[in-house]
Amino acid sequence: MMKTMNFILALVIVMLANAGVYAEKKEAKQKTKTVVYSATLHCESCKAKVEKNIPYEKGVKDLKVDMKAQTVTVTFREDKNTQENIQKAIEKLKIPVNGVAEQEKKDGKEKK
Repeated sequence: MMKTMNFILALVIVMLANAGVYAEKKEAKQKTKTVVYSATLHCESCKAKVEKNIPYEKGVKDLKVDMKAQTVTVTFREDKNTQENIQKAIEKLKIPVNGVAEQEKKDGKEKK
């Protein structure tokens, strides 16, 4: 009886330790990146096209379109997509991208 209890206790400890390692690996893989694209947004229709389509690109977590500043800010998971692929997706909507300024985000902290 005592050996069985010790075995179960050891098994639970090993499972909990592995769960912690798995959570750390998962968190590390989910690093996000925020990129600000300078884009030529002619009208509200251009803005609507971006807002309708870009959120469906792989890994996109957040999107902000600013007509006044002529920018499209996209936050995405780096393990799911790339800066270049998102730029191509914007350009595929017939919206020229003139430049890029990236901001990395990890655990809610921004780096410039």
